[in-house]
Amino acid sequence: MQSKNPLLVIGDSKINRRKSAPSFNLFVKHIEGLSKKIEVYVINYKDVLSNNLPEISSPVLNIALFFPYKYWNKNIEVYKKDSRIYGDKKFGLEYKKFFEKVEKIINKKYRDKKIQYVNPPKSSVVERDKKESKELFRKKGIPTPKTFIAKHPGDIEPLLANGASLYIKPRFGAFGKGVTYVNKDLMITNFLFRNGKIKSRPYDYNWRFSKIKDRDRNRFLKILLSRGCICEEGITPSIVNGRRFDFRVYCIYGKVVYYYIRSIAALSPITNWSQGGRIEKKKDFAKHVSQDKIKRVKSLARQVARELNLNYTGVDILLSKDFKKVYVLEAHSFPGYEKGFDLMGHLVKEILKR
Repeated sequence: MQSKNPLLVIGDSKINRRKSAPSFNLFVKHIEGLSKKIEVYVINYKDVLSNNLPEISSPVLNIALFFPYKYWNKNIEVYKKDSRIYGDKKFGLEYKKFFEKVEKIINKKYRDKKIQYVNPPKSSVVERDKKESKELFRKKGIPTPKTFIAKHPGDIEPLLANGASLYIKPRFGAFGKGVTYVNKDLMITNFLFRNGKIKSRPYDYNWRFSKIKDRDRNRFLKILLSRGCICEEGITPSIVNGRRFDFRVYCIYGKVVYYYIRSIAALSPITNWSQGGRIEKKKDFAKHVSQDKIKRVKSLARQVARELNLNYTGVDILLSKDFKKVYVLEAHSFPGYEKGFDLMGHLVKEILKR
């Protein structure tokens, strides 16, 4: 089925000066190759913010948003601007304000049209907010690790004394950056902690973990919790061949189009490939993970996409140590480009069916 409605694509072609944005560029390449089937307009966020939007006559308009790298790099992930640390409350406020402004400008320009987003701006804001998205998961009966209200180090110590292990994560983070793991005997983080201050690394990859000294625990925790980080139950993961693993599942318009298994050495707190994880061959896990469990993983991913109102998303899912329980960790409205599978090609095909 051929789409009759024009498509407005909004995004940045580069992540930074040196690196291109593969998802956006591949999507544009695919969609522009079909220009005889669909009317396509490609602009960037600078065009939107300057109200330089194309004139479109159709009463219905489809819009595909991609990650706003230039705005993010200039206005959000900027540590010299103030005392912010990666993924803290200031990140969230700036991110929300940006997408509210983008949506307001678009709605005003195309007020006479029916606008259909691939992923609505409001959904991207909810997805990025781990506190809000996890509250939604619980409300909808989606299994996810428990979160605890913790405003001071004293709120955490009783949990640890009772044998709990915890992850303390940036509320508005991604890429496995700024993660802290703590139990009663150990605290490790991939933030830097220097001279009593938390520092964020000025890059996305290989945020290495280091131990927080016992004498610094309270001071470190006090800073983290004051920045709105969330405190989450540490689920003991399933282990195969000495490696912990989880799933990344991609949903496009309610269908699971692709998933992969990623792993890392069992002692590592996170599996993100950006922080040292690797993609595993599914056949190597077939004897450990039943097809019924894979169906459950896919079903949960579809439910997450539906409840977040995301037509394109990557969902991270974890199995418990005994392989019996399934937990949704988080979802992403701007999931990264994946080698070996043409996600953007599938997304374009699905958009053309709408």
